[in-house]
Amino acid sequence: MTPRRLVVVSGLPGSGKSTLAEGLSRALSVPVFSIDPIEAAMWRGGIARDQTGIAAYDIAATLADEHLKLGHSVIIDAVNPAEAPRAAWRKLAAKYRAVLNIIECVCADEVLHRRRVEARVRNLDGMPELKWDRVLERRDEYEPWTDARLILDTSVDTPEQLLVKALSYVRSSNAKR
Repeated sequence: MTPRRLVVVSGLPGSGKSTLAEGLSRALSVPVFSIDPIEAAMWRGGIARDQTGIAAYDIAATLADEHLKLGHSVIIDAVNPAEAPRAAWRKLAAKYRAVLNIIECVCADEVLHRRRVEARVRNLDGMPELKWDRVLERRDEYEPWTDARLILDTSVDTPEQLLVKALSYVRSSNAKR
């Protein structure tokens, strides 16, 4: 039997984490819970924008908890800028003795990163696209990870190459419980 996994795909907006999370979801037939669509749905439902950040993470954690309880694996697509949400993922994985795989997406080429952010159209009803200034603010707020993780520089490899690396990492027997 394959052990259940909690795969956390993290990184700044425009770093390629959603593309990678979606690719993993397709390849592994595992649901992906992404913070942005959850938050957009909350805004469409009338919840004030300044009240949804932490709540969106809590909703994703609740959905992940339900799936892990059923013995399924789950992928989380979220910036995870600080220790609090990261600790919640560790706690959730421990609760179900699930393998925790953390993948951090970075885009070391700032010109490319900015171009991606300024050109992207995600079509999330109710959620405007981020401006580059806000990504820079998020970068300043972003705390370094201390957990073991796979770091993927999305400015170096193609999405297909990144997916191969991520799948190898997730499927490896070296992943920690």
